[in-house]
Amino acid sequence: MDLLAAAHSADVWGFLAINHGSRNPLFDALMPVLSDKRYALLPGAVAALTFLVWQGRRAAATLLVLGVAVGLSDWSGALLKDALQRIRPCHVIPAVHLLAGCTRSFSLPSNHAVNMAALATAAWITRTPGRLFLCVLAAGVAFSRVYLGVHYPGDVLLGALWGVAIGWLVAQAALRAFKRFPSLRPPQETHGIPGHSASISS
Repeated sequence: MDLLAAAHSADVWGFLAINHGSRNPLFDALMPVLSDKRYALLPGAVAALTFLVWQGRRAAATLLVLGVAVGLSDWSGALLKDALQRIRPCHVIPAVHLLAGCTRSFSLPSNHAVNMAALATAAWITRTPGRLFLCVLAAGVAFSRVYLGVHYPGDVLLGALWGVAIGWLVAQAALRAFKRFPSLRPPQETHGIPGHSASISS
């Protein structure tokens, strides 16, 4: 119990350091944008459409993998929230600098962090174009949840780890399927010897 109390105290300290200590006008404007899924709809749709036009059914297979990873991570993250039932910091810390709506849903894990980590991991393993940008974006989104006052650092860190695990499992299953159906294999994998590329052998 003392260990849990110490971990919670460290989480509160980290929360205040980010939520209060890193405040500045640029972050005040940027972090709500990073945290709002609506801002990602149009760029995401354009990127997906461009990928489909460029690579056809191979892109469709890759986008399906990414969609499954995000869907599974979102569903499992919601289950974990209900099981762990951690209250959001914006409901228990009076001095919170709140820049977003403080919902009544539970805090651990952050589904924003879970979903983005799963997406970035699956994209990295399948060598999807833009994967490095997705990794940077995932880190920015995770940070934004603490900066906005709606999650503890532990919520986003554990959420990111869970998302990485989900993304890895889904991507590895997909790569095994791509071995059986080479015509669906992502374009970055078509130039090597089947079964011997870096991502398939990982």
